Amino acid sequence: MPQRFLLQCLGCDKTLPLHHLTPVCPGCEEPLSINYNYDVIREALDKHKVKSRGPGVWKYFELLPLAKKLNIISLGEGGTFLQKCERLAKTLGLRKLYVKNETTNPTGSFIDRGMTVLVSRVLDAKVGSLSCVPIGNLGASLAAYTAKSGLTSRISLSSEVDLGKLYQMIAYDADILFSDHRKTKYIPGRHNSMNEYMVTPSDPFLIEGEKTIAYEVCEQLDWRSPQRIIAPIGTGGLLSMIWKGLQELSFLNFTRPSTTKVTGVQAAGCCPIVDAFRNQRETIESVSNPKTFAVDIRVGAPPLGQKALNAIRDSKGTAVAVSDVEILEAIRLLAKTEGVFAEPSAASTIAGLKKLIKLGAIDRDEEVVCVITGAGLKDPSVVDRLVSNQQRVRRFVHGVEGRRVTTKLGATKVRILMILSEREVHGYGIWKMLTEEGSQQITIPSVYQHLVELEALKLLRRLEPQPVIGKRKRRYCSLTQKGLDVLTTLRRIES
Repeated sequence: MPQRFLLQCLGCDKTLPLHHLTPVCPGCEEPLSINYNYDVIREALDKHKVKSRGPGVWKYFELLPLAKKLNIISLGEGGTFLQKCERLAKTLGLRKLYVKNETTNPTGSFIDRGMTVLVSRVLDAKVGSLSCVPIGNLGASLAAYTAKSGLTSRISLSSEVDLGKLYQMIAYDADILFSDHRKTKYIPGRHNSMNEYMVTPSDPFLIEGEKTIAYEVCEQLDWRSPQRIIAPIGTGGLLSMIWKGLQELSFLNFTRPSTTKVTGVQAAGCCPIVDAFRNQRETIESVSNPKTFAVDIRVGAPPLGQKALNAIRDSKGTAVAVSDVEILEAIRLLAKTEGVFAEPSAASTIAGLKKLIKLGAIDRDEEVVCVITGAGLKDPSVVDRLVSNQQRVRRFVHGVEGRRVTTKLGATKVRILMILSEREVHGYGIWKMLTEEGSQQITIPSVYQHLVELEALKLLRRLEPQPVIGKRKRRYCSLTQKGLDVLTTLRRIES
């Protein structure tokens, strides 16, 4: 049977064997693209067969770069809701609006669509470990899928990571290294050793899974493409792959030739692709000091920016930059009208839609789909911004640490870690120190419950019981290296 797909270099046009697992060309080190033989796929697949399969990314197996189904690693990603937003549409004065709600993916992000493809491919290639220097949701998703597969993951983080994502990585038992991205050059993905694969947000196997968003949108609209799809731009991969997915459905005769206008949104403090589009430049100029609280789209030098810019132009779409204030208002607006709580980068699509309507760049009669890429609780600091003018609520919801990003439960655990960073202490001693400080009203059983949970997260270890003269044996606790690393990161954030 002829091959369904091949790896091809975007630089030198070299074709690589299918068994190669590499995100860059070994010759010129340019990015690789995965191209498909649509004649072969057309014979094996039609839209009725797709429709008969269960929901999820792998219902489109023939359009994904995996030779066999044997090693698929899935957590139930994809099949997300295309939510008709009547209240939000009315507020914005738009005829028909949908959001593609990616917050319901296994780790709360669209990245899971790509990670299932990448980890399945890595497992197929018999590579034992993956590593990454993540942007936003990449690390959390990688940790979850490697945990499911039995592979190991090594994640290098800076102090800029959102705490919700850090907590996910800890829970999935990733090997976490702490560093400062500002002092570390971003290295293109490649094999770091004989049995480790380094993942980047622009990895060709990763981004192939992201195009399934376009497949699902059209299938959910009864194999019809909408007039416009709006997506956030970070690396440029998601936007360009949505356009690729729309084109592929047309090649396979699942839909009519796509007239969907692909539209991208960036933050005003980091908008190299928007600037290139506005100024009609062919090349993208990097932003040396990107500024926005939307971590996932704070990419000053997007590795797939040119592909995203081409997608916007080829589809006759547009691009817009929005301020952090506009993003915050969009988070609030989407949550209160449609019950969807989005993280900043995800809500940027609503902010961009609102701005483009006001500018007259989007007709109010258009049918629009906004991709909501990640869940709001990925970045707990957003809650602080949303309730900043409601002091009683703020005091109730938030702890006392510098960024006020965890709940009271989180604040207690942080304080326990701080106590243990100074010396080994038993449970009763920790309770006594917390109560003597006067900042915590807590019972002894609650302290022991916190210790159990911290031990389960491998942030502390409980030592063998030690005899104490005239008293029963005490079981002391001490920090693990992982606990010390997490506490170090929290202190960096606070400072």
